[in-house]
Amino acid sequence: MSRQKGILKLVGTLNGKCFYQLNGQYIVRKAVGPSRERINNDPAFINIKRNNQEFAAASQLSKAIRKGLADKANQFKHNYMASRLTGCCRKIIQKGSGTFGEREANLFNSPSDLIGFQLNSDLAFHHLHNSKTKVSTNTQRTVITIKCPQSTANQHSKVPKKATHYQLSAAISCVSKWQWHAKIKTYKPAHPKHNTLGGIVQSQPLELHTTHHNISLQWQAPTPSGIPTDVAITVWLGIAYLKQQHQSYQAYQTPQAMQCIAII
Repeated sequence: MSRQKGILKLVGTLNGKCFYQLNGQYIVRKAVGPSRERINNDPAFINIKRNNQEFAAASQLSKAIRKGLADKANQFKHNYMASRLTGCCRKIIQKGSGTFGEREANLFNSPSDLIGFQLNSDLAFHHLHNSKTKVSTNTQRTVITIKCPQSTANQHSKVPKKATHYQLSAAISCVSKWQWHAKIKTYKPAHPKHNTLGGIVQSQPLELHTTHHNISLQWQAPTPSGIPTDVAITVWLGIAYLKQQHQSYQAYQTPQAMQCIAII
């Protein structure tokens, strides 16, 4: 904020600057956008209002995924992971049913937009470990099983020179669909008790130069009654490398990666 100088004093907006009078002084500052109140009530800003509503829902989906992943989101994340994930969820909402601004926020609307998402945008999981995985569940969706039928040394790349082992981490994050509620003018989860439900399962340290058959990671939900069918169960798989030192293992901070491999 600066004072206007010169003989002529301006009031109004010009070239991105706002000119006005305050306490007898003529002030100039950078122009700002419309207020929240104006966006919410002025028909001229209806599309901005609707976009903001859906962006808020995308932020809630992204937050639910990250909360379910817990510490693994922090271990593997890199390069604006939260904002990238919110952008991904925004695309999914755009494909939901309903009117613009009130469309259903449901990962099942377009699971392909999330599958393959890398927590580390600079390093994809398959660039470290090119393995085939199979994901299955029981009828009630309370047990999730991730299987790697075979893992061999030539499936690894960018292995640290002194690494002796690797470890796979399966992460589960459940995300309820979110729906717009006109009375309270906000999005709410259809199943709040199941939203953000998650957990981590890790393999034992696996020797790098040994062929491993039928590596299986299994997660069991703490809800014996089952998980509702409109709650998306996102399944993530990560890899990190280790160095054995006597009876303990030291983990390398890099390289490591995690990606979404399924939504069931």
